[in-house]
Amino acid sequence: MKKILFVLAISFLVARHSFAQTFPLDRPLSVIYLKKDMTVHVLSPENIRYVDISTAKVHGDIPVANLLRLKLTDSCASAFSAVLTVVGEKNISQFSLIYDQGRSDSLFRANLDIGISDMRPISVPDVSLSESEARRYALSMFRKSSLRGDVRANGYGIRATLNNIASVGDYVFLDISYLNKSNLKIDIDEIRFKINDKKLIRASNSQSIELVPEYVFSRVSSFRRYYRNIFVFRKFTFPGNKILNVTLSEKQISGRTISFGIRYGDLLDADTIEQ
Repeated sequence: MKKILFVLAISFLVARHSFAQTFPLDRPLSVIYLKKDMTVHVLSPENIRYVDISTAKVHGDIPVANLLRLKLTDSCASAFSAVLTVVGEKNISQFSLIYDQGRSDSLFRANLDIGISDMRPISVPDVSLSESEARRYALSMFRKSSLRGDVRANGYGIRATLNNIASVGDYVFLDISYLNKSNLKIDIDEIRFKINDKKLIRASNSQSIELVPEYVFSRVSSFRRYYRNIFVFRKFTFPGNKILNVTLSEKQISGRTISFGIRYGDLLDADTIEQ
């Protein structure tokens, strides 16, 4: 189980002061009711980066990136109220945690979603496109037909196709597919993206810059006939005498490799995805 660090407030008054600075005083917090020996799962629409619980009477952890799990400690014996703060990639949400044995069990909910009304935008310098947004844009591309893609390479019974290039803000989306015409299943070792010189006169003089995707739509590691994926990068540029090489390599024993190039002009002609 993946544990995260929960920073406890010095006192409940400090948590209330923080809440007042973040949310309007006339807007009540959504309430999460807790119950002895029961777990509450809070689902976030974006990955969770930070959590604060203003009491030591509640345990919390993040089993997966966008799911928060809450449970009362074994030592909790008396009623209390506290504040829960959840910070995502681009939003902050706060809730009132309440435990009271005298309240009706009908108020308890084991699963809750963080809704739009619970979220307030925050400025995170290194995140201009959240993972959930990248997934949504990639899915909209994936739903489009790839039959008109540009076949860029053939070899070892594999056909590589560049289906589309699109951009959203400071991000570039590459839609790539592979058709396996052989009878051997392909176990993907890796798909790498490198900016290289178009003409390699001397290996010692060549420079190679590897680009790592910020987000990959599908994590499929093998395919028998057809594979398609969308790779998301922060916006990048390179001069006309260089090219972006995309290389798929297969795990041994077969170890097939197929590469194709993407010109800078291809990037300049990228479609724009409406936000």
